[in-house]
Amino acid sequence: MNTDHLTRQLEIIPIEKLVQEITVIGAGAIGSFVVLSLVKMGFENITVYDFDDVSVENMNCQFYRFKDIGKKKVEALKDLIYDFTGAEINENAFKYEGQPLKGIVISAVDSMAARKMIWENIKESYLVDWLIDPRMASEYALNYVMNPRDEKDRVTYEKVLYTDEAAVQERCTAKATMYTATMIAGYVAKAVKDVVVKKPYARVTHWDIGMNNMQNWSKDAQQTHV
Repeated sequence: MNTDHLTRQLEIIPIEKLVQEITVIGAGAIGSFVVLSLVKMGFENITVYDFDDVSVENMNCQFYRFKDIGKKKVEALKDLIYDFTGAEINENAFKYEGQPLKGIVISAVDSMAARKMIWENIKESYLVDWLIDPRMASEYALNYVMNPRDEKDRVTYEKVLYTDEAAVQERCTAKATMYTATMIAGYVAKAVKDVVVKKPYARVTHWDIGMNNMQNWSKDAQQTHV
């Protein structure tokens, strides 16, 4: 890998950490920008799952072009990533249904049922080191950074795997904004950096972007406000 373009981050993310295997499940508002961010940071061992097509409704907050409408999201994303970075991602244009995973898993899906299925598949796996689960509404974001082998993380995460019926349903016209998608995607990318370089990280983040209020819970469960 040519690393000339990474010289301004070498003290933050050492080159040897960029071999980390990462799987992103979901290539929508969060997932598409997470993949762009991670590849820009130098991570190239990235696999993406998404069975959906690009639609006109995606144009306000997803990393796609109008000419991509009708294409499979992962195929359009692969082309865009190559154009922007010269790197290639591994694309799977079908629904994730329990295929083996390892390394870091980013659950950028849009249903609680999908999150629960992913968790059930990895929680007993010794190949998955971290699960990162970002969630968003129009001006609100959540992010969970969980170690599947840590008992405290397992208890914490399973408490927030409620049903889709119990989840807050936003109105069609108040579901997603570009600034929320890009802000939480950047936060996910930063969480990846933290865990691969073994730096302190926020286990749970609640971010009311509309009210400019963020709450973080770190590994020692101390809450911080920003």
